[in-house]
Amino acid sequence: MCGRYSNNKAIKEIEENLGFIISPRARNWKPSFNIAPGQEAPVVTLENPRLIDLFHFGLVPFWAKDVKVGYKMINARAETLMERQSFKPLLTRGKRCLVFADSFFEWKREGKEKQPYRIKLNDRDLFAFAGLWSKWTDPEGHDYFSFAIITTEPNSKVKQLHDRMPVVLSREEEGIWMDPESKPEELISLLNPYPGDRVEMYKVSKELNKPSNNFPELLEPQGEFKAIGFHRVFS
Repeated sequence: MCGRYSNNKAIKEIEENLGFIISPRARNWKPSFNIAPGQEAPVVTLENPRLIDLFHFGLVPFWAKDVKVGYKMINARAETLMERQSFKPLLTRGKRCLVFADSFFEWKREGKEKQPYRIKLNDRDLFAFAGLWSKWTDPEGHDYFSFAIITTEPNSKVKQLHDRMPVVLSREEEGIWMDPESKPEELISLLNPYPGDRVEMYKVSKELNKPSNNFPELLEPQGEFKAIGFHRVFS
């Protein structure tokens, strides 16, 4: 699965590096070192393919009774996308998106505790997960935009921690994912694990376990973080 990830790039840096335009809602977004379900994060949708916007992590389908369902729909399994009525229409009717990140996290049980690991690419500082998005409208008429990250089987490194990993797209694959002419079979063929030899991972502080913790030191290797010897919680 993919329940936490990071994007420590300023929104302006994403705009300049990738050539997108920033939506008014996204202009005040700050780098986040511990993105958790329910939080807003930068995405680009097929509907507005040049616009960086902010959507909530955790998909809330249009038919949902309330936003709480989003905490149960943070991920969509690649193998069953065409079978699940919650996800198939989003895939085939153009509700696809790119979810920007610079790393993601998984946990490994060590004794009675779970140790978080940071997983990042060694060939890119910024990349995109394959995602699906939806718009839900509450009873008062307010729109709520949200997304799920597609997951697949793990590569040779990530499988040491978990039996799933998010789908990381190459630059070429991003173009296919965001092409309105792409056929379902083409899209499904993209949903493979990113090569293990292009990924690195290391232990990070257990401070990451608390979603409200959000500061740069969370991304540092565990030994370096312990040497700092302080705790901060950003609201």
